[in-house]
Amino acid sequence: MEIGKEYLYNTAITGKTKVHSLDSNYKINIKTSVIYKGKDPDEDYHIFEITETDYVLEMYEDPLIVQITEMTNKVCSIYSTLEVGINKKGEIAKIYNGDMIREKWKGVKEWLTNAHPIEAYEIIRAKEYELTDEEMEIKSIRYIHFIYQFFYIFGKEPMQEGSKSYLKREDMDRFGAGIVIPINLSVSERQTEQGFDEWNAEGKMIRDEKMIRRLREFAKDNFMHPEYQVKGKYLYDNRILLKSDFTITEKLGEFFYYHCYMDTHLEL
Repeated sequence: MEIGKEYLYNTAITGKTKVHSLDSNYKINIKTSVIYKGKDPDEDYHIFEITETDYVLEMYEDPLIVQITEMTNKVCSIYSTLEVGINKKGEIAKIYNGDMIREKWKGVKEWLTNAHPIEAYEIIRAKEYELTDEEMEIKSIRYIHFIYQFFYIFGKEPMQEGSKSYLKREDMDRFGAGIVIPINLSVSERQTEQGFDEWNAEGKMIRDEKMIRRLREFAKDNFMHPEYQVKGKYLYDNRILLKSDFTITEKLGEFFYYHCYMDTHLEL
């Protein structure tokens, strides 16, 4: 990417969740500005300024979730602009605009206290604690839809045509239990007829007994076999992302299901 140039992306997200007997479908549209600022002179990080310029929750069928969604979106607004250092694995390693984020939080905290004084108490307490620990904060924001998808295979070097490489990643379960899920990821590359580089990534859960036991405890089902998989296709022009399709699916037995499809493309 060219240093200092702004790249504008549109992301359309469609998904479905099931918690016990309640099914919910949702649609979200996001516009994001990405500016590459070059390498950190002191660390082996690539610096990006990422600004969410528009966020529209088009549909969410579960009326009980509307208030929670409103509060969550308000909290996330403190990260509408992020200046972050990304390591070779595509992970956020450093936040450069922490002071700006904490200044925004003051206004959001006041809004939450006035708009939802009882419901927001635990949200405020948890966020206050998180903002005192950068590592914890990084773990939280790395799952913002666009950031999660955009950097998923960041840093992968071009491979021989038709070959595959394998690596491990860690994802977080999608039901708020805070359980880390290890992923075995395979990545392959090919060149299209138009001369673009197409990368395909596919990941599945590593069967870790401790992790499975914790998921079973969360789902209150001692016999269920959890499933978690990701699948992505990326199109690059000289390492500039033109388009990506990304899918996440998680299933915890009969009562917990999550499916999310993200379609991102560069405005040309």
